[in-house]
Amino acid sequence: MIVNIPLSRKQDLKNNCSIHIVSFTLLSLLFLGLTSCGSSKPRVITTKKQAARILLQKEKSATARPELNRGFKTSGKEFSDTEVSVQKPYQEESTSFIDEVIDNAMDYKGVKYRYGGTTRKGMDCSGLICTAFKEAGKTVPRTSRSMYATAQEMDLDEVRKGDFLFFATGRNKRQVNHVALITRVTPGEIEFIHSTTSRGVMTSTLNEVYWLNAFLRAGRIE
Repeated sequence: MIVNIPLSRKQDLKNNCSIHIVSFTLLSLLFLGLTSCGSSKPRVITTKKQAARILLQKEKSATARPELNRGFKTSGKEFSDTEVSVQKPYQEESTSFIDEVIDNAMDYKGVKYRYGGTTRKGMDCSGLICTAFKEAGKTVPRTSRSMYATAQEMDLDEVRKGDFLFFATGRNKRQVNHVALITRVTPGEIEFIHSTTSRGVMTSTLNEVYWLNAFLRAGRIE
């Protein structure tokens, strides 16, 4: 039996089919768009194990690729990346004389404190420094106050080995009564040698709270 479908009905069916095809296509494109956006989100690392695994994958990927631009030319001479030196942010200044002074002072490390002393039997703070300079061939003032009055004032970011640090450890926080000799300077630390009443000749740093609080100023005697 053959059913004759009116022409208008056939057109309606054709239109409906086209609508379904278009709808399906749009939905497919939308789904692909959403999934692609989701895959572009950055990965969130929540564990140390996951971080180590990702780092290992990056290392393997880096070693698998050939390295480019291993060398470069300048002024007609070729340099490899291993030959290029990076200038350090800080370089400590010193002289053979200052090195000798510091060595002299360090040689008394462990000597007990003695007020007015300048020998291995005992030393006070200024006696240590005065003796270290004298053994290197230079005379400096004998007391911490006279050193303070003679020394050229320096900012801490300008000091170097052989400079002086002045402290006020008594009740009067503005009156110098202690002096130390800088032995080493780094971007994060200033080390000095001095003679303390409790432990004798020793080294300390300005990172120690006690000495930082007692610090007055730095100085240099040319």
